[in-house]
Amino acid sequence: MLKSISLVLAAGLFLGCGANANAQIRVGAPFALTGPVGELAREMRKGAELAMAQVNEQGGLLASRYQLLFADTACDPGRAVSAVRALIEESEVLALVGPVCSGATLRQAQSVSIPAGVVTLSVASASSLITRLNDNDLVFRTAPSDDLKGEAMARVAYETGIREIAISHATDAYNTGIAAVFAAAFEAIGGRVVLRQSHQPNQGGYQREGQAAANAAANIALFAYYGSGGLEYLDALFKTGRVAHVIATDGLMSKEMDKKFAAEDFARLTIVKAAADHDRSAYKHWAQFADAAGVKPAGPYVANAYDAAFLMALAIEAAGNADRAKIAKALRAVSGPPGVRILPGEFAKARALLQQGQEIDYDGASGPVDFDAAGDIAGRVSVNRFADGSWHEKMLD
Repeated sequence: MLKSISLVLAAGLFLGCGANANAQIRVGAPFALTGPVGELAREMRKGAELAMAQVNEQGGLLASRYQLLFADTACDPGRAVSAVRALIEESEVLALVGPVCSGATLRQAQSVSIPAGVVTLSVASASSLITRLNDNDLVFRTAPSDDLKGEAMARVAYETGIREIAISHATDAYNTGIAAVFAAAFEAIGGRVVLRQSHQPNQGGYQREGQAAANAAANIALFAYYGSGGLEYLDALFKTGRVAHVIATDGLMSKEMDKKFAAEDFARLTIVKAAADHDRSAYKHWAQFADAAGVKPAGPYVANAYDAAFLMALAIEAAGNADRAKIAKALRAVSGPPGVRILPGEFAKARALLQQGQEIDYDGASGPVDFDAAGDIAGRVSVNRFADGSWHEKMLD
């Protein structure tokens, strides 16, 4: 097993031949390292750090060291504003890889990064509100919009045989938005929503809300983060003894789940999450070196975080200098056709092609990262069920 990427970086090792170890190209990384999705975000960080390490091992960025400056937003919009403002104004970062949470991305973009003319490349923010931002082509993301996931959830529920469902969502931007998408999609294909309930994160308990949802329908669509009451709400639902099935998003996934719930509970739970197609050659290439580095290639948004950090490095190299104003155009140039296909980890190859005046097309670990006019990608989703001590994933066509 190789040393972890974090330890390599902490030791100050810089292996790029001919690169100036004292010069840095700094990119801000506002991640939710604590708070309701901290466990997931810390795994995403490992993916981004792996991309940073590879760039540095292959000669660095613009003959300098590629440095991601991490800041903790705790998935809180207010903290995101403060963190990003410090990154841009004090650390003078060139661009942003992150944030993780939709509310944090929306608030900081509107208040800080867009006015400052700094590109945001989010790794896990899925709210459809991001698509509609008036952002001067400064906000991109490697995670698919919740329009895709919400519609997929509705189809999974309907194909499972569910015709009536109760919805409960936390009041944050992401969970509110995807619940609305799910409700509209479920009703459009012939389903009936019998209850639309909102609940506050981080309550002491959810017995009352869980009982109301279970009284309304045997099948529940739950939209909540595991670390801000989601697991407590799910537990309350199961304890009613009246719930046949719960369908939820990847924000609910946590290592704590297998300790908290019994096999009969998991039999009633389906989670739909953004996912990378494991059959793609680019994913297999990524998974091989991710496994070797101790990074979980299939973890929620881990591949998306890797892609964001690696793609940002490609864009900066393509821009030719540390000019914030050139990043958006360069991102579009290196992320889609035409161009020579670049796989995850192939930074030296990409740089050589760029120096020869050739175009490149990055084929990401999470999928083809081809941005549309709004800075969104198409993306894929998977259906996940827990059995025999582990999660089992099936890509949704």
